[in-house]
Amino acid sequence: MRIVKVLQAVVVTLAGMVAQPVMADDDIGFSDQQTKRTVDIFTFGVSECAKVDMVYRIDCLRQTYSQTVRVISKASVYWEAEVALTRVNRGLYSFVRANTDPDRGRERVNGGRIKAVTEASLPQAIQLYLTGADRAAEVMRSGSSVEVVYFGPIADSVEASKALLQ
Repeated sequence: MRIVKVLQAVVVTLAGMVAQPVMADDDIGFSDQQTKRTVDIFTFGVSECAKVDMVYRIDCLRQTYSQTVRVISKASVYWEAEVALTRVNRGLYSFVRANTDPDRGRERVNGGRIKAVTEASLPQAIQLYLTGADRAAEVMRSGSSVEVVYFGPIADSVEASKALLQ
């Protein structure tokens, strides 16, 4: 009787091992194409933001983050990068809503209409962006070794975008 129980335990253990999916590094959902597309969307948006006056750049960057999040959200394994970018987007959205310059109209950039923030709020806006971009890059670089490989170029783009406000 005892040997039957031991054999059953061995069978259950072996069946559990055999039933586990085996995934290669390239089968987990990350792709160079998705990362490149995300970086391309982001860097194009940032280059378009460089063409507008400083008071419009904060909302332009917010729009760029929003567009990037829409692209990256299609790949669920990029969830952590999506959340990091969304946090920056939401922070900028709230700031722009609270500090919109009522004396300036909207400008059309990169398929959207952006608002200007007040001149007086620019130092605070810049600090908010720099802090948010640093946090987003830090989150993207603190994942697993596979995530770091695919999130790294996105984090590099986010960090490079800080030059737009300095």
